[in-house]
Amino acid sequence: MRAYHFLDVEKLDLFGESNEVMTPQQLSMDSHQDSEPSSKIKLITTQYYRGFQKLIIIHEDVKRKSGRAYGEDAFFDRFIENKSINGYYNPELKILILEGNKSAVNGSIRRFKRHFPESFSVNRSLVDFAYVVKHSTNVWGSWFGGLNTGTLKSAALFGDHVNLSEDYDRMKAAGKLSSLNCALSFEKVSYDFTITANKTVVLMQNRTPEEDIDLLLALKPILYKEEVLTS
Repeated sequence: MRAYHFLDVEKLDLFGESNEVMTPQQLSMDSHQDSEPSSKIKLITTQYYRGFQKLIIIHEDVKRKSGRAYGEDAFFDRFIENKSINGYYNPELKILILEGNKSAVNGSIRRFKRHFPESFSVNRSLVDFAYVVKHSTNVWGSWFGGLNTGTLKSAALFGDHVNLSEDYDRMKAAGKLSSLNCALSFEKVSYDFTITANKTVVLMQNRTPEEDIDLLLALKPILYKEEVLTS
């Protein structure tokens, strides 16, 4: 499974003479004097596939966990972990699709926005779940949050065409739909997806990155409530 995060681009003009940009590092104020975590974005190619540029993001984050590095005597109570994120930017469509861990994706976006406000501005937008359901061949799972039903704060429902059940209507009325598991057909082939409220798409099938982009572009009109071409 791979998670793809759709971001609407207002401005992405990070690269000039260099095809690589890194957030500045400052020494921390603690006694270790380690540099703070950084994020780096690299332009791999401007002509990747179907109008997309290929990017790679390396995002560092502090993890609080005790341990000892191999070959070292000293113990640590935190360490810096880096995550690799694949990025696909289409200047014509003004969308940036990031493939990777949710925490790393959100963290890198916040860091680039903070350090490069004049040249990097992207935002998430919300999906219309009713429109997704309308074009689905089967809704087989749903997650609800913010439930106002005593001690129950969130709940999940699973089953074929779960959106037609009374439980679905009751949960929808009591809380907020946060994601759907659904099947959609493109070119007479059915695919399973998880789609979240802020346009994260999880693909279930094992495919190449280029095949994933084909599928995500076919899905885009449903995510953005555009005219959907039937095949």
